[in-house]
Amino acid sequence: MIRRLAQLAAMVVAAMLLIAMQRSTPSYDTLTGPIPVSGVSGETVTARSFTVRVDRVEFARRLQFGSPGFEKQRDTGGVWAIVTATLAARDATVTVAGAEWEGPTGTRYSTSDRLSGARALFPGQTLQPGTPVRGRFVFEIPADQMQGATLRVSQAQFPRFDSLLRISLDRGDGRALQIRDTLDLARPPLGLGEP
Repeated sequence: MIRRLAQLAAMVVAAMLLIAMQRSTPSYDTLTGPIPVSGVSGETVTARSFTVRVDRVEFARRLQFGSPGFEKQRDTGGVWAIVTATLAARDATVTVAGAEWEGPTGTRYSTSDRLSGARALFPGQTLQPGTPVRGRFVFEIPADQMQGATLRVSQAQFPRFDSLLRISLDRGDGRALQIRDTLDLARPPLGLGEP
């Protein structure tokens, strides 16, 4: 009888250990997922194959783009978020394909696909080593997702075993964010401190 109780106790302990191991082992997505690299707006953040420096964040209700005489305008039900950034390849030619705006609630927004014909837009541009490229990431977001946001940039749209840059866009100065009525994407992207 004592032998059977000892065997039963050993089986219960083994089952509990297996359950504990199953619950504490990271998931496949966690094991193969992106490698986060954090940074802040205004400083260069380095991924495995490229670097990003966020130069400016602007908001507008309407975007204008195209060549003189052939201008297009796009309105949105929320706000256009325009992130001007400088990207550079590190050691080899690279195309940055993944970019998302992550709002303060954790909701993510992909770059807008309604701006065909606008110049200097990321993602999708090919980067060459030694030649930094300044361009824009453009998102359509609700107004309540402007403050406390994070720009997420990666080489692949769904990175695995690769860097995922998480760049804080929060100014932290307590000033209200300005929303322009119209922003012209035909003008070259500006840097920090430029009007």
